[in-house]
Amino acid sequence: MIGVRVSLDSNVLVYAALEPASIKGVRARELIQLATPNLVLAMQALLEFVAVLRRRAPALTSKAIAQAEAWAEAFEVAPTTPEVAKAAYALVARHNFQVWDAVIWSAARMAGARVFFSEDLQNGMVLDGVGVVDPFAASEAELRAALGV
Repeated sequence: MIGVRVSLDSNVLVYAALEPASIKGVRARELIQLATPNLVLAMQALLEFVAVLRRRAPALTSKAIAQAEAWAEAFEVAPTTPEVAKAAYALVARHNFQVWDAVIWSAARMAGARVFFSEDLQNGMVLDGVGVVDPFAASEAELRAALGV
């Protein structure tokens, strides 16, 4: 059973869906499965997932939307609220986050995530009580430790 509330960046979702047989795709799918008991996804991550698949594989747009909707049914979804936007603005100003990364981070943090899996942010960084783990650089043991399993 997972002991830590976690969230995933859109890149993890993209690898799971677009490259399921690649090394990163396999790891992403494993991570989603391991994190399932206590996973929260930011709405922005789901929207980015659809946008990336639509751009990279237009024929998969309806499947991407269906997958995003399925994840939204299966997991808690952290909304993008005015409070999330305000926190995101602060991350952009103080820590030079990209805007959409700041939105995802802030929504996940406000939903109680303590670990954020992403390859886009600095592995090992801890900010506002949330630690970043690059799931594609972490060993299996590091991944399980971050998940609390």
